[in-house]
Amino acid sequence: MGGNDCYDYMNNRLQLLIISLLLFSTTGSFAQEKIVTAPDATLQNALSLLSSYVSFPSITGNELEAGRHFAAYCEEQGLYLRYFSEDTASYNFAATLYPLSVDKPVVWFQHHIDVVPPDNEQMWSYSPFEMVVENDTIYGRGVMDAKGLGVMQLMALLKFKEQHQGKELDFNVGLLCLSGEEYTGELGAGRVLSNHLEELKPAVVYGEGGAGMQNVLESEPEQVVYGVSVAEKAALWVKLELELVSFGHGATPAPEYANMIMINALSRLNNRKLDLDFNRTNKRMFRKLGRAEGGLRGFVISHMNWWVLRPFIKKFVKDDPMLQALTTNTVTVTKIFNPPGPPNSIASVSTAYLDCRLQPGVSKKAFIRHLKRILDDPRIEISEISIGENARPSSTGKYYDALEEAILEENPEAVVIPMLFPATTDNTRFRNYGIPTYGLVPALLDLKTIKGVHSIDERLPVSALLQGIEIYTNLLNELTDERVREKYRKESFFTDLESAF
Repeated sequence: MGGNDCYDYMNNRLQLLIISLLLFSTTGSFAQEKIVTAPDATLQNALSLLSSYVSFPSITGNELEAGRHFAAYCEEQGLYLRYFSEDTASYNFAATLYPLSVDKPVVWFQHHIDVVPPDNEQMWSYSPFEMVVENDTIYGRGVMDAKGLGVMQLMALLKFKEQHQGKELDFNVGLLCLSGEEYTGELGAGRVLSNHLEELKPAVVYGEGGAGMQNVLESEPEQVVYGVSVAEKAALWVKLELELVSFGHGATPAPEYANMIMINALSRLNNRKLDLDFNRTNKRMFRKLGRAEGGLRGFVISHMNWWVLRPFIKKFVKDDPMLQALTTNTVTVTKIFNPPGPPNSIASVSTAYLDCRLQPGVSKKAFIRHLKRILDDPRIEISEISIGENARPSSTGKYYDALEEAILEENPEAVVIPMLFPATTDNTRFRNYGIPTYGLVPALLDLKTIKGVHSIDERLPVSALLQGIEIYTNLLNELTDERVREKYRKESFFTDLESAF
């Protein structure tokens, strides 16, 4: 395989894998969703609940009404409710099989109540807060991110509850419903973990993250590949500000003025040297993907971190923003502005905002020092707007294995890959407390679904809703299988937890 062939292959395949798993938009071909059969009652209950849940416009900061509605449904189904906070902008509760006061480790599902604003409502095919089902597709703000996920989790929990009615389990299962995820998570997961960690008795947390797709492997285009996030990049939002009084009139060019200095500094930042960071998580992802691909192409993917391949890999990474997200610390200039004034007035203050995403283990202080060196102008003041969590990756053993088995039970031919998630979710907050945490929307998604996240006509296939319920139910049943539990006990899965609580 020549260099160009390898480049074309990786450009077509890895980009599709990365962007699809991360729920971003791209170009490419997807197979039709796999249809999963389920009792009519399960589907109707799921659709009815999701419809009513979507009808509450729970834009971040306004989660109260939607949270109350979802909590009431959980209570009607015989689950035990624990309210952690009931403020308009911070409504957080848990629904569990057993009361949290019972001395059992808890397997947690978690999703967030809040959604992003619909924007451009006139461009939506349907009203964003009135769920519509058409051609086996569900439309509405939050059906994908993340109210649909919450419904999958709850329906699986209720199905599991019914299957094991009358049995005494040695672990608890619960649903965590949280606020504020779309903006730092401080009023949701942050508040609950800082005040109620001991009460939660967390054994593991399953939240949002990757998904399943096809057309990832060139050798087997029909192969379904699931990406389970085991780590996330840390978010660091930075403000750059420069104040410089120069000539005031635009007709008289000044030798230096605030915007000129800021633009030159940002240009240096944009053209900085590309530093690849191959860590345990992304190397593991590429190794498993390469093994699934096989052949020479698979060998190249598996060994992307080899120094002999660096010149080629750097060229490829530089041309692919999504691959940059997995292998480098990224910096995006999200806003540039000046104080109000007429077009012919030279602004004395120039401000820019940066969205930085750091690889696992990267020091934020060291990265800020790195930014200062690149900007190379002491007149630019750097301040941190928001600093996200930076947690160690979750292990791929124990509960990850149970999730993989649950996926393979639904689709024995699927490939499951641990991945680094370049965005930031509540999952990192749980990992920061040492809790094993895995991110997955457990369904095969298509391109239109992926493009709808945080965008116009957000959607979710009915088949995906059913697949999610099926895989989550499989997961819980995996944990009750005596053979599986014995394996986990040998790995200190239950024994450590039981002794800890």
